[in-house]
Amino acid sequence: MKNTAAIVMLLVLLGCQNKDSKTTTNTGTPKFEFQEEFYNFGSLQAGEVVSFSFGFSNSGDGTLIIEKVEADCGCITIHFPEEPIAPGESDFIEVVFNSAGETGRIYKEIMVYANTQAPTAKLAIVATVNNELINLYSKN
Repeated sequence: MKNTAAIVMLLVLLGCQNKDSKTTTNTGTPKFEFQEEFYNFGSLQAGEVVSFSFGFSNSGDGTLIIEKVEADCGCITIHFPEEPIAPGESDFIEVVFNSAGETGRIYKEIMVYANTQAPTAKLAIVATVNNELINLYSKN
């Protein structure tokens, strides 16, 4: 009976040990390193849809996880990696700007929330949007 209890205890311990060895813990600190944090689309005609990819790398020593990315305008669509980014790896965040209904000098911010030491990173885009319809009405 003692041998059976010892074998069961050994199997339980080995099972727990194998389970723990498969789980990954993020013991390091991930860090964003963006190639650019600001992009100027230049002069656009209202209605143009343009995009830019903000390249970045994880220059930290922990796995980088982007939790969410938000823009301050519904005119922006964002595509970002949902998989963890290992230390030393690179990827990009694509920002698509639809200039329909906009006019003049435009400044938009994109907030990136991640498991980094500074939990947010700010990206920005600018453009000068020429909107003939709005310009026509403002001259009368």
